[in-house]
Amino acid sequence: MYFISQGRVQSGSYLSTGWFTLILAMDACYGIHVYGMINDTYCKSEGFRKVPYHYYEPGRDECEEYFLHENAPYGGHRFITEKKVFAKWAKKHTIIFTHPNWTVS
Repeated sequence: MYFISQGRVQSGSYLSTGWFTLILAMDACYGIHVYGMINDTYCKSEGFRKVPYHYYEPGRDECEEYFLHENAPYGGHRFITEKKVFAKWAKKHTIIFTHPNWTVS
C-alpha cells in the first residue's frame, strides 16, 4: 500500500470512480457498454456541447472541470489521461462507448 500511496502523492492525483468501475466491469463482464462518457479529445473539438459537470451542480462545466483537474498540482483526477487509457483498453476488451460514440483506432 505504501507504493500506491506514494505514487499518488508524487503525481498529485488520484484515480476516478470511473477508473475503478471499468476495472471491476472488465473483470466481471464479457462486454461493457459505457453511456455518456466523452472521449479525451471532445473538449477540444469544434462545436462541443457544454454540459454541467454534475447534474445537481449548475454552473460547473464538464470540460472546464476536466481541464482544471488535469492540470491541478495536487488533489485532482486526471480525467483526460484516464480517457486515453480507456480507449486503449477498448482495443483489447469489449468496451463500447456511446452518446457520444468513440472511435477507437
